[in-house]
Amino acid sequence: MLAYGAETVVPVKISHSSLRIQAYNAEENEEGQRLALNLIDEVRDAAHAKIVEYQKNASFYYNLRVKERFFNQGELVLRKVEASGVGQKGKLAPNWEGPYKVKSVQGSETYKLETMEGKEIPQTWHAQNLKAYYL
Repeated sequence: MLAYGAETVVPVKISHSSLRIQAYNAEENEEGQRLALNLIDEVRDAAHAKIVEYQKNASFYYNLRVKERFFNQGELVLRKVEASGVGQKGKLAPNWEGPYKVKSVQGSETYKLETMEGKEIPQTWHAQNLKAYYL
């Protein structure tokens, strides 16, 4: 109803009439149009409630499968080459580089890294671009 609207059937002289045109009543149609216009806000609210419910369910099922990554200070990690913007590019290039040490935890899932020699990496890194390194 919201997507396509509701249109009035206007009786037109046709060689053969359909059941819809035979059953058309102008007063009932006018009353139905007024009622539909009065209820349009409720229809919109119901449609919005369905959208919100769908989005809530979709995010719930997505979050079930997401594995959050947390690292502590001093742990060894690898970082994505794609996110760092340095290193080899191409199909056969490695996807991860490192290892790096977690120098400090900056915030929620954000870390400062340093090389194994102790040189600090200038930017912070999100946990999404890091993975644990096991010796």
